[in-house]
This record gives sequence, C-alpha cells and structure tokens, in this order.
Amino acid sequence: MPLTPPARTPGPEHARMGPIENTLSPRRWRQWSPQVLLLLTFAALYFAMGPGNYFAVDEVTQEETAQALLLRRTLDIPLMRDARIGRGQSYYTVKGPGLPLAALPLVYLGLKLDDAFGSMNGGPLAGPPIGTEGQPLRWGGRLVASASLIANALVGGAIVALLFVVGTRLSNNPRAALLMAVAAGVATLLMSEATHFYQHALSALMLMLGFWFFAGPELEPLESRALLGGLSLGVAMLARPNAVPPAVVLWLYGVVAAWKLIRNLPDRWPRTMRRSLLAAAGPAAGTAGYLYFNYLRFGSFSDFGYLREQDRFVLDAVQIVKAMAGYLVSPGLSVFLFAPPLILAVVVCRQACRRWPLETAALISASVADLLFISLTTGWDGGLSYGPRYLLEAIVLLMPLSLPAFEALADGRSRRAALAVAGVVLLGILVQLIGVAVYVTVNEADRAAAGIAEKGAWVFVPSASPIVCNLREILAGRNLSPWGLRALAHPGRALLLLISLILIVLIGCWRILRCFRAPEEDLAKVSSDGLPAAIVLAAVLPIFAGFAIARPVMDYRNVRAFDLIEAGLAAQKAGQAVTAAEDYAIVLGLDPSNKFARYDLGILQEDAGRTHEALVLYRSVLRHDPTFARARQRARRLWLKGRPIELGPGRPDRRAHSR
Repeated sequence: MPLTPPARTPGPEHARMGPIENTLSPRRWRQWSPQVLLLLTFAALYFAMGPGNYFAVDEVTQEETAQALLLRRTLDIPLMRDARIGRGQSYYTVKGPGLPLAALPLVYLGLKLDDAFGSMNGGPLAGPPIGTEGQPLRWGGRLVASASLIANALVGGAIVALLFVVGTRLSNNPRAALLMAVAAGVATLLMSEATHFYQHALSALMLMLGFWFFAGPELEPLESRALLGGLSLGVAMLARPNAVPPAVVLWLYGVVAAWKLIRNLPDRWPRTMRRSLLAAAGPAAGTAGYLYFNYLRFGSFSDFGYLREQDRFVLDAVQIVKAMAGYLVSPGLSVFLFAPPLILAVVVCRQACRRWPLETAALISASVADLLFISLTTGWDGGLSYGPRYLLEAIVLLMPLSLPAFEALADGRSRRAALAVAGVVLLGILVQLIGVAVYVTVNEADRAAAGIAEKGAWVFVPSASPIVCNLREILAGRNLSPWGLRALAHPGRALLLLISLILIVLIGCWRILRCFRAPEEDLAKVSSDGLPAAIVLAAVLPIFAGFAIARPVMDYRNVRAFDLIEAGLAAQKAGQAVTAAEDYAIVLGLDPSNKFARYDLGILQEDAGRTHEALVLYRSVLRHDPTFARARQRARRLWLKGRPIELGPGRPDRRAHSR
C-alpha cells in the first residue's frame, strides 16, 4: 500500500524554513510556539508516568556523582554494585560525565528540598522508600532522586520538540512534522527511557541537535551553527562514548552540507576550513573532558573504568550478525517492535531518499555506525533493559525519515494510509505503556531464573521478551512502577503534584491540537531557531561548571574517613540529614567496619521514623563492638517501645531491588 503524499507546491525542501518572526494571532494559546508546548507537555507526561522515587544502580551512580560534586567537589560515590575503586581508594561510577554534570542544577534543587522537607522516608512522592538492593537504607524516596528524573523528563520533552523543528525543516507540511514528533514521543522507546535517569536520552538529543545545526540552509549564521552543532556532538560523547561513531558521521555530514551551501562563493575553501574547525571544537572538547574525567576518577587519562567481561570489544563476525539480528527482528530487542513507527520509515525510505538524499544518507549512516559499534561489545544485548535502549540514539535519528508517511496521514487523502499509520502508532503506544508500568529490574530476575541471562541468549526467546515479562507482572499486580499509583494510595502533596502534572498535560494536548488545526501558514511561521540553541547552552553550562569545580581525591583513606565523619556530624547537627547520610555512606565504603558512621546513620534513620533500618544499623554496630553502650541503649529503647520490626510498609517484591 503506497503512502505517497499529495503533490505540493514545488521548490527546494530547505528554502522555506528560514528565520521568520512570529506573526500569529494574538490569542493567548498561540503565544506559545508548538515546540515549547511539546517540550513542556511531554516533560510533564514523562515525569507523571515515571517511577518518581525509584532508582536502579545505573541511575544511582550517576545521580551520586552529581551529589559528590555539589557536596564535596569530588566524584567519589558510596560503595555499590557497578562502582569501581579508584583515586584515594574511593569508589566511582563507570558511566560518562555528561548526564550527571548536565543535571547539576536539578540535583542541587533536589538536595535543598530534601533537607527542607526531611524526605529520607519517602518525601512528597508518597509510599514506601524504594531503591537498589546495594543501598536499600538510603536511596528510596528522596527528592534528589525525583529531581534527577525531572532532568531526563525534560530531555525527553526536548527530543520531541526538536523532532518537530527538524520535521518542519525537511517537509513543507508542519502538521506532518507535528504528528511525527508526537508519535516519537508516545510510540517509541523514548517514552520509557525518558522516565529514568539513563544517559541514552541525552546522547540522542545532542546527536539530533548536531544534525539540526548542520542541516541549516542559511549562509549568514554558518559559523555559529557549526560551533553549536559541534558542541552538541561533544555533549553526546560526554554522555556516552558509544556516541562517537554517529558523531563522526554527523560531523562529516556537516562538512558536506556546508560545502554545498558555499561551493559557488569565491572564498569557499577558507570558509569550509573555518567551519570544519569550529564544528570540530565541540567533539575535541568533549574528548578532552572525558579524558580529564578519567584522570579525576582513576588517575589515568586512558582508564575508562570498564573491567568486566561484558564491557570488552571484540571483532567477532558471529557476534556482529547475532547483534544485528537481535536489534532488527528479535522479540527481545527489535527496534521495530519497541519503536513501531520505524516501520513507516522503512516503507517510505525511497521517498525520503529522493527528497532529502544527503540528509537521509547522513541519518541512516549515523544509525548504522551506532549499531555496528554496539555489536562489537561483548555485552551488546544491554543486559537489564526494556527493549533496545542502546539504540535509542538510532531510533531518534531515524524518525524524521518517516515524515512522508505522516504527510499522508495529515493530508487525509488516503484512508488506507491513514489507517496503517494510526495502527502502527497505536501499537507503539501499547508497547510503551507496558514498559513504563513495571520496574525495569524485574526483567533481569526473570531472565536469571530461566537461565538465559548470559551472552544475549534471552534476546531470541519470546517468553523472555520484556513485553511478555511486564505483561505477566501487570496481570498479577506486582512491581508496578508509576509513582502516581502510590500518590493515589497516600493522598497529600504527592497527589497535588500528580494532579498538577495531569493538568499541564491536558492543557498542553489541547493547545497542541489547536496548533494542528490552525492554518498551515500560521503553524509554519513560528521561528524555531532559538530553542535548539537554548537547549545546547542549558547542557553545556552546567557541564563546564562541573568540570571547573571538580577536584581529585588526594587524602589517604583513614584521613578522609575521619574528615567525612566530622563533616557528617556537622551536617547532622545543622539539620542536613541527606548531606550527613552521604558522608557516612562514603565512610562505610572506605572503612566498612566503622562503628561511628554506622551508628550515626542509624540515628538518621531513627529520626526519619524508619525503625527497622535503624535497628539493623545498631545491631551491626554491636556485632563489631558489643561494648558500644550508646548503640545498645538505642536498640533496647526501640525494642521496648514495641515498634514493628518488618521490611517496611508495602515494600515490593525483592526482585524489584536487584540489578
């Protein structure tokens, strides 16, 4: 069934979207540009549907890295799974610096709110504290976790907004661009990834921003676009080193696109060289920043911290074929299963190639480079995941190629085409709702129980598909993730926040619908140059500040433990419970038998009303030192009060804590 859009006024595809002023009606709903509406609406949607106060290990290590910078000006984190020992015999994340540094402002806000509201025991997001098994006494329910999740929700909303402006540049049908962006936001893996604090969404956003700046059709801002595009690629590399291959492809595309614009000018060679160097400044800075990050953590520029077998790169033809088959057709990782709108991109690929040959080649080449690079990794399957999160960058990059299909839907001249597009999008929405409904860690437990967790074996087993596993949990009512469910069960500030987010989503959807119904010339007249630049600056400035304040750990282990105990006591006396807990946790990583840190952490838990956690810590102190009178007195007093000693109200299945 062909999905051919009706004929439109002929003309160059790029010539119609130059910077033009907003000449829309003065009605209030039209004062918000569609891309801003998309950003805010989808950010609110992603945060409302997310886990709220739940972190898996990957997320904790990145959030803790941001906290370390804000609290201690260092990068060391508490001992936990996936942390690696480095400078000063302290522990560090093996994840990249991009996401934790870009999220610094929101993490700072979360720390302040934590201490203001005393949210060590759940905070306003309600329900029992939930966290990773490695540190169950500390992670759950704190507002800094929620603030970090807001960061990724904003990144997800920014991706949807950027896809719209990219679509308006490629197509002369802004309604089709709007439909494509909305479909990407609700029917691809972007939805589930934007509800967690993973680095894939930031990397995808920055790669697409690089493409946006390099694809500009104007001559005058050529140098500034080259610089901003290069900075975007640099941030993508800081977020994930796996972004290097697609970043290289997009940089080369930028050089070719610039040459096409200025090839008839007399000074074409100097301008091409100048633009290429400006575009290379960002990736060069990103590379230097990552190497410096390695030095701060492990004392070596070349040490990335990846030591496990699954992190190695191997040149194995069988593995490459297996990985490609997994990401294309398997029930566990297929991009067409977890992002069904990409089926449309395949169907209309020939049309995209005819209309935008250079752009189509760049987007496909960058996506293939991303897939090839991942297929060289021993852990190509991504381990714990809901679908192909390693390929989120490729999914986002390929979405604009589906524009011809959405043009057919927007024009409404082919009923069969409209039904086909709508059916694919509805399938994607269903898949994503299943993904966000259940804690992501459940998949790992099911794979391990079936004995198919190693070397990607689970990818090709239909019964181990994340969709099937999550459906089982939903039908059984187990391990449900959205914090909104807990807010409904515990009315209070959390419920008010949930209602506010729902109102934002509803109002945003209404205004987006009004934009869609507005005259096409009005929708196309909204300038879209400012938002991409603002997004780049919003990411680059915190990253620059983070590198500026970071310093390596230089003290000996015992000296550092003593200093942190003193700092923790000072914070505890000042009422800064979260800061104190961080200090004590670092001490326990340096000296696991330190009775003072364990005792003081027990006091914090007792003050937060978490009797069981406090007793666990006091008893641990007494096992190491039976003569510790203060710990014995506190444990005895709690016991005599007859408070219940249990796992905590409503604590979910233990599988939801492992990763």
